[in-house]
Amino acid sequence: MELRRRTLRHVDQAEYDHFLKYGEQAYGLTPQEIKGYDHELGEERAFDSVEHSYPEDYYFDIVEADTIVGRVLLLKMGHYFQLDFMVFDPYTRRGLATQAVAEALTYSGVLDRHEVRARVLEQSPHASFAKRILEANDFTSTENYYVKGRRRRYSLQRMG
Repeated sequence: MELRRRTLRHVDQAEYDHFLKYGEQAYGLTPQEIKGYDHELGEERAFDSVEHSYPEDYYFDIVEADTIVGRVLLLKMGHYFQLDFMVFDPYTRRGLATQAVAEALTYSGVLDRHEVRARVLEQSPHASFAKRILEANDFTSTENYYVKGRRRRYSLQRMG
């Protein structure tokens, strides 16, 4: 397994097929959002989402034998990073996501400065697997999401 960083958020046919199958349940995507992905893919069936790519975010492809088998995203959300990950069928249940999440967190270095959060939708068919992946990477379950690292709080004091 190799983790490759991209500078832009990339969507291709494999991810679109994944969204078609699991988008509403696993990711909370609306049918309109999924249709929008289809439109953006065009004839090439792939696109780099310039308008939804930010320099502080991390976009990783999970690659095996020169095939993209999944993605890990670390998205800056104000004072924390949101972790999203997916492994496409038929590459699941081989430990790829567990390893890729660990490598993405190490490579990005975001835990040096920020908290990382991941949300698992209970209605997702992958909920139990996602929870195990997060727990294997030392995330802690809170009421609404999983968290790793801690948010640093600063206070300003006037001198004199």
